[in-house]
Amino acid sequence: MNDDQSHAGAWSLGECLPTAGEITVAETLSLLETSSPGLAEGVARGLYALWLGSGISLERVVGVPAVVGRVIEYLRSRMDPAGNDCRYKVALEQVIAQLSPPERQLLHLDLPIEDWPADDRKTVTCRLAGFYSEVLETQLDGEAEADFLLWQAVDVPGSFTGDEPDAEHLCIVMLTLEGAFRDISSANWDYLIEAAERELAGAVGSQIDVCICAGDFQGAGGRAKLLKYHGCAVKAVAEPDIYRRLLIARTPQIQGYRLNAAYNVMRGHLLTLVQQRRTLMIGFSAQDNDVQEIFVEGAQHSNWDWNAALKAFIFAEEALKQGQKGVLTSAYGEANYHANRVAIEANARVRAFAKPLLIALLLNVLEMKAVALTDLGLPAAWLVHQKAAIGAGLRQLRDGAAATAADPLAFVRRLIGALNHGQDLFQHGNTDHGRYLPISRDTLQQIGGVNAATGLRQASVALALLGHGAGAGNWKVTNDAARNTPILLDQEGKTTRVFLAANDYVASSMVQNGHVDPDSHDTVVLLSASATQRSARFPGGKYGRDAKVKLREICMTSLIEHATDAADLLESFKRSASL
Repeated sequence: MNDDQSHAGAWSLGECLPTAGEITVAETLSLLETSSPGLAEGVARGLYALWLGSGISLERVVGVPAVVGRVIEYLRSRMDPAGNDCRYKVALEQVIAQLSPPERQLLHLDLPIEDWPADDRKTVTCRLAGFYSEVLETQLDGEAEADFLLWQAVDVPGSFTGDEPDAEHLCIVMLTLEGAFRDISSANWDYLIEAAERELAGAVGSQIDVCICAGDFQGAGGRAKLLKYHGCAVKAVAEPDIYRRLLIARTPQIQGYRLNAAYNVMRGHLLTLVQQRRTLMIGFSAQDNDVQEIFVEGAQHSNWDWNAALKAFIFAEEALKQGQKGVLTSAYGEANYHANRVAIEANARVRAFAKPLLIALLLNVLEMKAVALTDLGLPAAWLVHQKAAIGAGLRQLRDGAAATAADPLAFVRRLIGALNHGQDLFQHGNTDHGRYLPISRDTLQQIGGVNAATGLRQASVALALLGHGAGAGNWKVTNDAARNTPILLDQEGKTTRVFLAANDYVASSMVQNGHVDPDSHDTVVLLSASATQRSARFPGGKYGRDAKVKLREICMTSLIEHATDAADLLESFKRSASL
């Protein structure tokens, strides 16, 4: 038994729950099914507004403890230890005033903060992170600008304008392009979601509108809104006259958010979200007063039911923070919350941090959409359990993919590459599109609106059948980017390249563009529809000079129409593809 199997086995017995920071993507998929049933489908149906905090960007930009550390170092490195009237020393004393006497013993002001013992540095900066707005409010004598420390010590341009998205940001944009999120509320100043959109959709703002002030909302026409209600560093640097004053960090700014006319439209939109949409909060402690006030006011008369099957407020946390508990109190009412606190808090927490949770949600959404398309692609007269039996093969593909997600960013980039490559070939017969092509841009319940002529229904059935074969041990399913192969089947050393094509024209384009060799003996092309309607049970093929069947082409529409039930379809598929 390997470590993963041992861990999963212990977990299944309830003996060793992985922490939110240790849980794998595969374990998160199981967790969603057992502890948060309905969350993944709720996301797929577009029922949740996403609320984000700094926890989703910790590996790309400066986190709150590091922000505090920069302020300490800026003041420490400039102060005169012997000068009681030194302005830097006076300011530093104000910063560390929140520390207890034992915590002050952990300060090493004779050394650069990077040279402090790691545990001491972490204790001090994490403690002061809870007072970050007060730290940034510290005034330095002789400097007229209220945000002096923010711009000079923390260095907004150098700290929050990077554009290398991590796994979280790519997943958020992919889920948004799949129709799952229409509103993404972010307390972060960074540019990482925008950078992910640029990578996946080709341009910032092409699908997701960044909204901060009233004019941004008035010009918003995209599929979703990124609500940066504490401002945006890139916009503050690029257009300081408009956006610099809209960076929210200091205590007076947070306390006065309700009265800040520049944020009236934003605040109204956020209130509506709390009232009308369920909340999924990731990487966000909800400790700021302005956010808590929004949830208190927004929850008034909203009548959210704490005992509903689909939970209205869910937090990705190891343990709920005090601010999050305050959100639950406001949402469900103080009397309800205290009478049912244990159940409410248990149901409000999903014990997985951003990376595994967002990857698991993305895999779930993709699977659910493919299952729905499979259901539409099978004969209408089939019984529900027969359709479900075929659709179950997609779960095998999902779980097989999840098992390879040890490195989240590498996995997400492989997934993006495989999806882009496969979809591009399927729709166009080439791989030069270069953009993320969602299964559908609408939510799960709108999947019936996907035009039948796209061939996605039959392609989903084909994927489900491949998943069944993998689950039965008939073959292993991978992809081979090096050989330009969207699907590769391994049968004890024998490999078969599998291509999906919407129709004959696309299949011909694959040949013309050099992706498919018509004389290949190890290649199968699964056509959603074919004008030639090759027989499902006795498929034709292209013959080489030696009169042996080479390239195998199968019309999925014909195969499905001739099948009598799920078992017959599975057997016909294997026989037709010579697998």
